Amino acid sequence: RETPGSPASEPVSAPEPVSRQVTLVAAGDNLIHDVIWMQASRRAGGNGYDFAPAYEAIAPIVAEADFAFVNQETVLAGAELPLSNYPRFCSPPEVGETMLDLGFNLIATANNHCFDQGEAGVRLSQEFWDSHPEAAVAGSYADAAHRDRIAVTGNEDGVRVALIAATELTNGLSLPADSEGGVLRLGDKEAILEKLAAAREQADIVVLSLHWGAEGASVPTEAQKQLAAEFAEGGADVILGHHSHVLQGGEWIETSRGRSYVAYSLGNFLNAQSTADTMVGMILTFTVEKTTQPDGTVSTVIQDPLFYPTVNHYDAHYANIRMYLLRDYTDELAAAHGVRGNFPGF
Repeated sequence: RETPGSPASEPVSAPEPVSRQVTLVAAGDNLIHDVIWMQASRRAGGNGYDFAPAYEAIAPIVAEADFAFVNQETVLAGAELPLSNYPRFCSPPEVGETMLDLGFNLIATANNHCFDQGEAGVRLSQEFWDSHPEAAVAGSYADAAHRDRIAVTGNEDGVRVALIAATELTNGLSLPADSEGGVLRLGDKEAILEKLAAAREQADIVVLSLHWGAEGASVPTEAQKQLAAEFAEGGADVILGHHSHVLQGGEWIETSRGRSYVAYSLGNFLNAQSTADTMVGMILTFTVEKTTQPDGTVSTVIQDPLFYPTVNHYDAHYANIRMYLLRDYTDELAAAHGVRGNFPGF
């Protein structure tokens, strides 16, 4: 008790938990057809490639995020290999530079076109991304070291995100039997689960990219839903699907750790496809909250998934390909969309 003349005892407040919030955004297939890099070449006056105007209208939503995901559908080997179009793409590495400039730092390279340029294409793609360690890149690999690593990136607040990427198909293409290169396959479920477990030890949020399903399918199959549930339980906080080139929606999945979220297909990002439904995509955003308790216990939750519809636009004959958020897209632009040549009611 207090003695006469002593100051009153000051109450001691308990330490408070410390919470940090970051944002994560995700886009679909960045599918660089030849008309896209031809237009970028013309913008640069034949001296390199200027892809930035094609993404200008959606750039702010990516720039504002702490973490941003995209599936880079085409191989970035065009500095040494001839540029090419569908069915075996080869794109200028300036595409990757533009993705990084926009703010994308979670890059998936596991998709059905990852072997389009063979072993050389995989190696050159890996060398390009290795020169940009600020990004976490996962999927295809040219050597065993890249096969076995977990791709992780963090921000200044100490939040760390891991990326794992797998594909169902490689269009029947494969690398030589003696090659160390390859890609994580959706069919190798145990390898994916092992990576998820390892990633949970290294990161606060684990993102799993899955290139799966059927092109043009607007709903996921029951098999996809079952796999999503298994991978969510196995450690994936966010599952980002693509390959169908059209939208498939998403949902929460309850797990023993809490809730995970799956977007079965985010549709297309930039592209020069020719059907109305492939012109519409989504940018998905989350809030990620990391809380550290006074005893050092850390918990991280994802919250508030929001879909921002996008429109991939081009004028007649695939001229001036560019993207818009749907909220900024006008009736006048829709009436002038080159896809109306095949789909008048766009």
